[in-house]
Amino acid sequence: MSATTLTLSGWTQPADALAAILPDAAVFQYSAFASPKAAIEALRDVPAMPHVVGWSLGGQLALRAIAEGVLRPRHLTLIATPWQFVGPGGMGKETFTLFRESYQRDPARSMERFAGLVAKNDTRQREILRDFRHHPSADDAARWLPWLDALAEYHPDAAFLEQLPPTLAIHGEADAIVPVAQAEQFCALPNVTISRWEGTGHAPHLHDPARLAREIAEHRRAQKAAA
Repeated sequence: MSATTLTLSGWTQPADALAAILPDAAVFQYSAFASPKAAIEALRDVPAMPHVVGWSLGGQLALRAIAEGVLRPRHLTLIATPWQFVGPGGMGKETFTLFRESYQRDPARSMERFAGLVAKNDTRQREILRDFRHHPSADDAARWLPWLDALAEYHPDAAFLEQLPPTLAIHGEADAIVPVAQAEQFCALPNVTISRWEGTGHAPHLHDPARLAREIAEHRRAQKAAA
């Protein structure tokens, strides 16, 4: 059976990081490319799929690809995806600069700190840290810094976002990397449903994979019934 869902993972994360909730999904390893532009061009060669799921930076990349008409899903799921990662409601520029410099100088130590931030404030913090994985190349700053910069530089086009397909935005209320206020920016959009998870940090798929899979399936069924 061919895949009907395409997943895009988070910064420095394995391409299959969402396999626990979508084991049959196709994955796209965008970090193999030098820039979002190159990755989006490569997505043109990926078979069209009706569902797209993006976690964090992966969600942001999905938004870019949809804006350019490369992806045309019938349904989109954004997991802990920032509206604007650095700026009002997001990370301060000084904090971002410090993290970027730290990662460039000592990637291994920075990845340890990053894992702590992913699990921070989560009621299942111990389990999150146990299950959290980095991409094998996470210590290769030259490979991942351009993607970190792309994450920081992205500013959404509000006019485009109003044309999104039916979208489910799932966000942890305790997210220490992308504050839940970022998700609330999507609330005003006509086709977006927000699911806020109490006691959950930046990794809802590790906090409760069964709930996440269930919410995605329920939202898709509801949209199909309404069509």
